[in-house]
Amino acid sequence: MKKRSQWLDRFVVIFGILSALSLGAFFLALHDIGDDYASPEVFARAGQPLPDWYSPVNRCVLEWRFIQVGFVLMLAFHVLWIAKRLSDAKK
Repeated sequence: MKKRSQWLDRFVVIFGILSALSLGAFFLALHDIGDDYASPEVFARAGQPLPDWYSPVNRCVLEWRFIQVGFVLMLAFHVLWIAKRLSDAKK
């Protein structure tokens, strides 16, 4: 039982750190998504026609992947933290 508690403590700390780092990644990714650096407006301001490769779909693939991974890390942290709180309450 004690070994299980130590395991849970370690994972809560690890995922807590990853969850906090995810907040920074969220800020950076959402900043890029918000700027939409490949929008038609950017090409229009530069006096350039839209290139052939341009898709009207948002092209911030990596940024959206950061959001997805960060959400999973935060969810895992909260599930582990709740499990730890419940196991501590049983003691």
